[in-house]
Amino acid sequence: MFHLRESLRVLIRLMWLLCSITAVIAASLIITALRPSFQRTVEARKFVLRDSVGRVRAEMSVDAAGNASLFFLDSLGRKKAVLK
Repeated sequence: MFHLRESLRVLIRLMWLLCSITAVIAASLIITALRPSFQRTVEARKFVLRDSVGRVRAEMSVDAAGNASLFFLDSLGRKKAVLK
């Protein structure tokens, strides 16, 4: 009787250990799956760079003919430099 009770205690402890290890592995997998992945490529038809108050300071886009342009604007919104 004593050996059976002791064996059950050991078995219960081992099951708790196994459940704990399984929970840690599952949590690690969930955290890894939810972590945002960062791509090395950003694609868009237009990119706009704004300053700290929201004014457009630069713009890169492609026009209807397929020509790429890069505009740099001053604090008043006037074009200061254009690359086509």
